[in-house]
Amino acid sequence: MKTIAIALTLFFTVVCHLQAQKDSENAQRATGSYVTVSPLRLLDFHAPRLRAGYIQRIADHWKVGLDLGLGAGTGLLSRRESEDDFLWEVRPELYYILKPEARTLKYLSAEFFYIGQSNTLLNDVYDTEDGMELVFDRADYERQKYGMHLKFGLFLQLGRHWGLNCYGGLGFRWTTISFSNVINVRENTTRHRGHGYETIYDAERNDFRPNPTVGVKLFYRL
Repeated sequence: MKTIAIALTLFFTVVCHLQAQKDSENAQRATGSYVTVSPLRLLDFHAPRLRAGYIQRIADHWKVGLDLGLGAGTGLLSRRESEDDFLWEVRPELYYILKPEARTLKYLSAEFFYIGQSNTLLNDVYDTEDGMELVFDRADYERQKYGMHLKFGLFLQLGRHWGLNCYGGLGFRWTTISFSNVINVRENTTRHRGHGYETIYDAERNDFRPNPTVGVKLFYRL
């Protein structure tokens, strides 16, 4: 009888310890902050950049984050000739954690973003807003994009500190694209586009549209 009592005591002690450890780990997930990086942005066909961020807990259900991105140059598959390439972006985001004590944290969020890009294009083609296709020797290109997304996502833990932040959502964006200081412009008849293919970035633009988003970030929990 004494042996059974000792065994039961040890069993319940281990169970309580494991439960306390689990609760502690879940609490750390809920209260922890994250450093994030978005490696897939480096493979962007048109505007590759490095994007990294930080997410901080501000209350039981709430976190706030900020992503910053910098880029230069054209995409891996682009044959476009350009000079003085520069891109920057900023993305503040507010997270609502649905169940802070869960092992995998799921959230709803509102993300706001701005992207600014500029470069000098050489020997390329663009479409004007009235539908003409023009070829030029040199032109200053500028793109601005801003808007917001409503997203659903999760922090998928892969280890004690490392994991993936997967998300998807829908929002809107306003985009302006302009070509200025154009040299030797004429109507296009034979020259192919610098990318080797047509993209939405090859035309003058000033429009408002829905904007879906889906992606994954690598995170390190502090």
